[in-house]
Amino acid sequence: MSLTKEKILANTKKYFETAKNNDFMTDELMAFLGESFINAPASTMDSLHNAFEGGLVDHLLRVAFYAVKFNNALPEDKKVDQKSLLKVSLLHQIGKAKLYVDGPEWAKKNGKHYDFNNALVSMRVSERSVYYATANGVSFTEEEFAAILMSDKSDDKQAEYHNSTLGDLLKMANLFAIKHEKN
Repeated sequence: MSLTKEKILANTKKYFETAKNNDFMTDELMAFLGESFINAPASTMDSLHNAFEGGLVDHLLRVAFYAVKFNNALPEDKKVDQKSLLKVSLLHQIGKAKLYVDGPEWAKKNGKHYDFNNALVSMRVSERSVYYATANGVSFTEEEFAAILMSDKSDDKQAEYHNSTLGDLLKMANLFAIKHEKN
């Protein structure tokens, strides 16, 4: 699958408008992310999800969609702040913006379109995402910070049993977005 240039532009506009309207996108972060973010895939291979140009922004919008749906289904006293939910949903994987580079032609024939950028310091995507955001003027509450950091930890009992509702919503929405994208 791939996205048309029009769809990539529409997704980009929706992403940045939503982020600006909810007060968590700085001009510095927008400039830092730039074209590499807009064009970034969400993964490296066809067998994963959204391994195509514009796949990351498309994925983040889908995560936000599911997160809001799940939050709205909760009893009123269990719902989380929607601005905070959108913030973590749309920022939790921005660390992928500069993470992938074009893969070799021989690998593309086997469905692996991207390689990892070996020039980057090794970090989890969630750690890189928080780093990019905070280095470019975005601040997080303790709960938002923890939700993002725990979002890509499947082998951590603390992340599994001691996550906040915000963190659980993010993890579930990400899972459902991936399932949606694989089908």
